[in-house]
Amino acid sequence: MLVGNIYIIAAVAVIGGGLFGFDISSMSAILGTNSYKCYFNQGPEGPPFTGSELCSGPEALVQGGITASMAGGSWLGALISGYLSDILGRKKSIMIGCIIWVIGSIIVCASQNIGMLIAGRIINGLCVGIESAQVPVYVSELAPPSKRGRFVGAQQWAITWGIMIMF
Repeated sequence: MLVGNIYIIAAVAVIGGGLFGFDISSMSAILGTNSYKCYFNQGPEGPPFTGSELCSGPEALVQGGITASMAGGSWLGALISGYLSDILGRKKSIMIGCIIWVIGSIIVCASQNIGMLIAGRIINGLCVGIESAQVPVYVSELAPPSKRGRFVGAQQWAITWGIMIMF
């Protein structure tokens, strides 16, 4: 084992929890920006509909789909996480979740249209579901019984702070 110190493992989980919180609430920071609204503009204001520099952005129903796509992926990820960890174990399930997150993030960053953005967010949500079910259990399995609650609580607390900071 490369790192056996539970404090280092818990610190990585806490940092990951904070980043995880950022990812969960990342759309809230982007929704109001003009660059987002113009790039995914569906009218009636802004290019190519009018000469205005202010854009309308996606329609309300489409924006709801973009925002909810991560939650939909999370639901699916949470459903399959137990099955995945039964087959591969928690550590490999967590690693697979990280790979899925990288793939989803690449798709989101390379989004050329709304469909690509939604697909990337669904894939990222799949990872959110897998990781939110696996990481707390993995940390609690590694921690001594007297410190279990502290380590899992710190990781969950970091997720909440990540959401709050990004929101």
